[in-house]
Amino acid sequence: MSAKEPHYAVKFAERYGSATDAYLNAQTALARLEELIEDATDLKGNFDKWVPTDTRWAPWVGGEIISYYWVGFVTCLEWHARSRLVDLLTFKPSAAKTDDLRVIKEKVVIEMFAANVTLPSIVGAVTNVSNFDDYMNIFSRIFKSFDENTNAWDALKAQRQNTGAPWVDESEFDDLVNLYFSRNDLVHEIGITRLGHINVRDRLDPDEAIRLGKLVQRTMLAIEALITAKLPPEFPNLLDSSGNPTDVLVRIEQEIVKYEDRIGRLTTAFTDSPVDKDENWEPAKSASAEYIIKEKTFLDNAQILHNRYVEMREPLKLALVRARHAYLKQVVDMVGEVWDVDDASGGNP
Repeated sequence: MSAKEPHYAVKFAERYGSATDAYLNAQTALARLEELIEDATDLKGNFDKWVPTDTRWAPWVGGEIISYYWVGFVTCLEWHARSRLVDLLTFKPSAAKTDDLRVIKEKVVIEMFAANVTLPSIVGAVTNVSNFDDYMNIFSRIFKSFDENTNAWDALKAQRQNTGAPWVDESEFDDLVNLYFSRNDLVHEIGITRLGHINVRDRLDPDEAIRLGKLVQRTMLAIEALITAKLPPEFPNLLDSSGNPTDVLVRIEQEIVKYEDRIGRLTTAFTDSPVDKDENWEPAKSASAEYIIKEKTFLDNAQILHNRYVEMREPLKLALVRARHAYLKQVVDMVGEVWDVDDASGGNP
């Protein structure tokens, strides 16, 4: 008799908790959506060539597979919401709610420890985003965790840059709601909308698939624009105005420089009278900088780290600088706590 499988949430958390399989993020949802839109565009070109519009039996008679873009688009919305909920709970654990823990029973806790997975990733695994209200409520929760007066609907209604129009027009809200109904009907039921007369079948044509895909894309980009504008710059997996990941490595390295500068000033701040700088600080800082340069050279050139399918170098560079960042932050925090130093820069760098 085989051993019982681990809880599905633990398996999910293991699957997406690896630095080389870090697909649980907003950029992944947008990238997948873009591929689906491109795929629908290519299919439309093929259908227009081999089954011209004037030969079709309206509203649409063609490849049934087109309807499954409903499934893909909803999956992207769900992945977007779940990934950002994980980001919230990772960054701000105090934002957790009792309902988030409803599946965390004793057996699951034991499996979590054994698999070394985090609570936020478990919550992400068990969260359902079964309709558009669920999607919007998750993002409203995220925004309100930082600003009580901001909600997700503000993002959709905001003006899209250089257009003079909102990201999503109010007339399009029903399309987003109905997207879930169509998806649910398609994957869970076989009724008149699938096997009835051709005139009553519910089918998605290529043009409509492309339009809906672009609507979902605008919805997600609108949410991300408000996240970037409203949330702290340290919030995980932030995107730029084009929906591309911000350079976390550069940001952390900039913070390291600020921490190092602050520690240099802290060495003179213990008393009211002047104190010479600690003679060991500058050599220690220089040695660390040289060490990091050599480690990066190793990471860039080690043959074992070159793989055409899995990116290992960038996650390892992040691990390298994050270790330095964590150490410097602990020095600053510990000195400030023990000596009650009120440094002029105040707080984090």
